[in-house]
Amino acid sequence: MDALLSRPGLDPGVRALLLMQVAIARGSWEDAAKWMRAARDLEVRRPAIEEALLQGVLFCGFPRAVSAFECLQEVWPPPATPQGGGLPPEAHESAGRELFAKVYGSAAPQVLARLRAYHGEFHDFVLQAAYGRILARPGLSLLLRELLAVAALVALGHQVPQLVAHGRGAVRAGASPVELREALFTALRDEEAAAAILRRIEGVGP
Repeated sequence: MDALLSRPGLDPGVRALLLMQVAIARGSWEDAAKWMRAARDLEVRRPAIEEALLQGVLFCGFPRAVSAFECLQEVWPPPATPQGGGLPPEAHESAGRELFAKVYGSAAPQVLARLRAYHGEFHDFVLQAAYGRILARPGLSLLLRELLAVAALVALGHQVPQLVAHGRGAVRAGASPVELREALFTALRDEEAAAAILRRIEGVGP
């Protein structure tokens, strides 16, 4: 564990959060608890873990999120029930559109059109709830949120197109190639596989 957390390229606290998210995505609750404890010992604030778990609703699903919060309650009981921290409801749609544009760049209009073609309710949920209510919360930086998304998607086996999109979103948020490679490696534990996905994100691989 120490060797992985001390691996260069990512802050140890960030890597602990990524490892936690990977464990949640895979339903590995002993590992999730281990990485929650590691994050706490590395002085990651509990609200940052809460934000990662809220984001996990979107990438890992409600059942996994419920179990993850149960795990956190056991590992690190809060002094009071956490509440709030998000934008006001009237700001959700505009904040969601703004954040979606930051993540998807020039492809945002086409992606939104595709979501609307799938189902109008789905389009609205993605903008208002996923992006406006959860991902636009100020508790984590966009860079960290996109690295968490990349780690979860790798753990879930979603290599395209969502993984590529969020990998490029991480780059737009300021991730260096080293940080992105390390996020991929953290989820895969395979140097060659991480490098291959990184090339695809960068648009230089098949």
